[in-house]
Amino acid sequence: MRLMTRVLTALALLAFVGAAVLPVVAQPATGYKLRRAFKVNDIRYYKLVMDMNGEMQMGENSMPLNMQMVMEFREKVAGIKDGKATIHTSFEGMKMYMNGQEFVPPMPPDTDLSKIIITTVVDERNKVHEIRGLERMAMGTPGMSNMNLGTGFGSPAAFPEEEVKVGDTWETEIPIPGAQDMKITTKQTFVSVEKVGGVDAARIKTEFEVPFEKLMSAMAGQMPAGTPAMTGTMKMVAYTYFDLATGNVLKMDGDMVMSVQMSGGQNPQMPQNMQMNMTAKMALTQVKKTK
Repeated sequence: MRLMTRVLTALALLAFVGAAVLPVVAQPATGYKLRRAFKVNDIRYYKLVMDMNGEMQMGENSMPLNMQMVMEFREKVAGIKDGKATIHTSFEGMKMYMNGQEFVPPMPPDTDLSKIIITTVVDERNKVHEIRGLERMAMGTPGMSNMNLGTGFGSPAAFPEEEVKVGDTWETEIPIPGAQDMKITTKQTFVSVEKVGGVDAARIKTEFEVPFEKLMSAMAGQMPAGTPAMTGTMKMVAYTYFDLATGNVLKMDGDMVMSVQMSGGQNPQMPQNMQMNMTAKMALTQVKKTK
């Protein structure tokens, strides 16, 4: 349970990173041009709710995985230089629930979320040039603590140079940190323009799939000796809405389906034979800070 809690928490944080770096949309006569706009000291607050349901089986024993994570974080534009913005993301709080009951997962002292700041340097086309702080998200998970998650990690979408219209699609290749030359391809679709709380909002769909077998093969040099073989996939589909006038993220709804099998291996800290099937629903909303 301790291992799974840390892994699921890391997945939730990675999901939030994708939603925290989003574009501003200007509306020319012929279409929409996806661009970021930055203002120093601009601060926004968000709440992420992630509901996870599934089952983990080890040998003849099975255990239900019914968890909810509620996370609040703050995003601040700390500075702008040479057309790139430095954005600091800090965590305001996190609660976890198991079968409806709140519980505090065991975490090492150096993974206190309140002390973690993720720093992202991004340009107007939403290309991430640098990101620091993600290495803390490993949270003591065996085999992850020495991975440099800040190297080569980009946001889910770098936006096209040209204008796009409702119905247009495009793809972005994202390098996976610590995985040699492995990249995953995300597909974006400009679905519609809708009203969200009376505000005109662009709705963008993002889809991607991560094959664990290919991922583990690319990261073989960083995994501890005796790590079990891992197969399976994680698929993600998310819809993000953002204000056409200001570019602020209004909300995001996402669904994740994960199926993973671990077999063999000689590392006593990791499951030797395990199968896990899980679905997760994520909801991100912009919130007002209350005193």
